[in-house]
Amino acid sequence: MFESLRKRALEIPVLRRPWARYRAGQALRRYQAWARKYGRIADERRLVYTKETAARDIRNHMRHKSIVPKRTGQLNSVIFIIKADWGAGVVNELAKLGDVNVFDYKERGFTMPYRKLQGHLQELNRQMLDFVMKAHERKPVDWILFTHTGGYIFVDTIRRIREQLGIPIVNQWFDCKQNFEGGAGVNGQDIGQSDIAPEFDAVWTSSRSVCEWYMAIGARPIFLPPGFSPAYTPRADCEKKSDIGFFGQCYGTRPDYITTLKRAGLSVSVGGYGWRDFPAIAPCDISKFIASCKVNLGISGVGYSMDLVTLKGRDFEVPGSGGVYLATYNPDLEPLFDIGKEIFCYRSMAEMIDLARMLVYDEALRESAAENGYRRAIKEHRWLHRFKELLKILGLIKEDE
Repeated sequence: MFESLRKRALEIPVLRRPWARYRAGQALRRYQAWARKYGRIADERRLVYTKETAARDIRNHMRHKSIVPKRTGQLNSVIFIIKADWGAGVVNELAKLGDVNVFDYKERGFTMPYRKLQGHLQELNRQMLDFVMKAHERKPVDWILFTHTGGYIFVDTIRRIREQLGIPIVNQWFDCKQNFEGGAGVNGQDIGQSDIAPEFDAVWTSSRSVCEWYMAIGARPIFLPPGFSPAYTPRADCEKKSDIGFFGQCYGTRPDYITTLKRAGLSVSVGGYGWRDFPAIAPCDISKFIASCKVNLGISGVGYSMDLVTLKGRDFEVPGSGGVYLATYNPDLEPLFDIGKEIFCYRSMAEMIDLARMLVYDEALRESAAENGYRRAIKEHRWLHRFKELLKILGLIKEDE
């Protein structure tokens, strides 16, 4: 009852906006505190992240493991993920490298609210450990990919897998900027990344700015963006029904971006959890939604904060499915696409409106950008590309693959 009333109240702009500003301020202050704390340690130890030193540190850490690189199609992987959303695309791409054993939390009933889940964490960890051991008994597992915070997996579980199997274990986490630390949970373990990260052989982060933080706590980060799967978001050909489209959850200041575009005279379609009067988009319909909009919007804030930005899955799903993409400017995105040719970026709402209008009214520019962005994404930004880069660093696949 209370949660329902709260959601209704936050649909009212005069109530939602102060709440969003408060939450945004919280997120920014938290990030800044971590940046000072871990940045000081990194400076004292002269820790500077580069991909070359990261690869060296990871390989040095794993020097006692007996790893023989394999050819594409020969790997046996274990992944812990929810397939119902973008995880389906991740699994599909990973399967191109060999067999995949998938532990799906949703299928096993572990997607309840966190307060309730805490009473089931012992059972969750027991099942995860049992799953890995049985998969290894059927066929030797080459590596394991978790997608976790310390609120789900125990340090002891990671250690037991490492000690019993001696194979590379990686954690993929893309929300580092908002939950690097999370406070004490079950067994006093931090529910963010700070306690579990050093236990993995490598930590896959999509935020370059937190790499030194991981190094400061003794973890081995590798900065790799998210990717996309052509099977999950295939290129589609649909009639253009809207000028602008946005798919993603409704919270914070996101409704203000949509309202601003509408007031500028542009037709806007949205889809995702929380948008009133708009249905959620089924995973199988995301490509159709992208194709039905002349321009697809990216809002790249971290949680409620737009002062912080991070790479998003749609940064690659939109161009990867042939859509025209207009995203928040993010320095981590700039090296990945030719901005102004393959995708477009805005730094303010005023610039967002100007670029949106330009793209909506210039069909030739849209067609050129869509084709350029698609070619770049297909060539460089699939999940398969990310896996190959990571697995070469781990020494699991041959360098010429």
